[in-house]
Amino acid sequence: MRIRTLTAAGMLGALLLPAAADAATKPVFRGPPPKGELTGVKGPAFDSSFYPNRVTIAKGDKVKLSTLGFGDTIFVPKGQKTPAFAVQNPDAPVSGAKDAAGNDMWFNGQPAFAPNPAAIMPQGGTVIDGSKVVGSGLALDGPPKPWVVKFPKAGTFVLRSALQPGVRLTVHVTKARRSSAKADAARVKRQLRANAKLANRLLKSKGPAGAVVKAGNDSKGVATIAFFPAKKTVKAGDTVTFAMSGHSIETHNVAFGPKPYLDEHAKNFFGPVFEPFVTFRSEAPGQAIVFDGANHGNGYVNTGLLDANSVTPLPKSEKVTFSKPGTYSYYCAVHGNDMAGEIVVK
Repeated sequence: MRIRTLTAAGMLGALLLPAAADAATKPVFRGPPPKGELTGVKGPAFDSSFYPNRVTIAKGDKVKLSTLGFGDTIFVPKGQKTPAFAVQNPDAPVSGAKDAAGNDMWFNGQPAFAPNPAAIMPQGGTVIDGSKVVGSGLALDGPPKPWVVKFPKAGTFVLRSALQPGVRLTVHVTKARRSSAKADAARVKRQLRANAKLANRLLKSKGPAGAVVKAGNDSKGVATIAFFPAKKTVKAGDTVTFAMSGHSIETHNVAFGPKPYLDEHAKNFFGPVFEPFVTFRSEAPGQAIVFDGANHGNGYVNTGLLDANSVTPLPKSEKVTFSKPGTYSYYCAVHGNDMAGEIVVK
């Protein structure tokens, strides 16, 4: 994650501004203030929650949203779905994809996955009145500038994220009443304590029993970049299910093969189109993934992208059968070496 650093004094000053100084603009942070990181958390976890996650403002007031990590913010009117971050582009079919043995991959000719402009680009202006989609877009070239939006109508408005589903900011707009800066600061402190405690609890998970590995262990906007358990022992012929966390705000894949080969695909993952050797499963749909250490000429096997987001076509889990004894390393090409695991087959 890219983190924009603020001083603790600056954060507290923003939350505790005197009413006369800037009463019409409510400061909100995406990620834990002041630096975007949870304190006292030991392990690969991050928090994409809004701080505070609930504010009350008066009609005509503004919210100033400072993103301390990496993410988007979007308002979608009731009855509409938040756009998926990635979509398949029929105008950009995959071509020329060959495995290490020189054979064509099955996904040649398939529409490539690409970032969705409806999620990644700013849209709708800077006024939220409930009538249309309004989004900040996603900053890809550095820390994003604060996003300031105005709320001219009374009501309750819920802001979300297309990239990281599950995080929510509830804005109550009244005729005149506002939550005080003191109340907002108190809510932030409660959230920081609760989410740090939650992150440590998530990281301590031993993972599911049996032949199941969980990709991430997320809850309430807090994500862990790890596999649970990181090491799983099975018997030859066993099938392991790699499953997303039920409340995941992330997207993962599980890729086996020579590390330089996987690294090259991971390096090219994000672009105008997503790297097909990361996004697509290594075997054609309907064909079981059976790993024997020599797949595709070099042992390459991939589940394809997995997520828990109902608006995408991506599956929540994938199965891999291990046919030969050995110790096999894998990692998530979306997050690189920071998210790795091992299957021991006896």
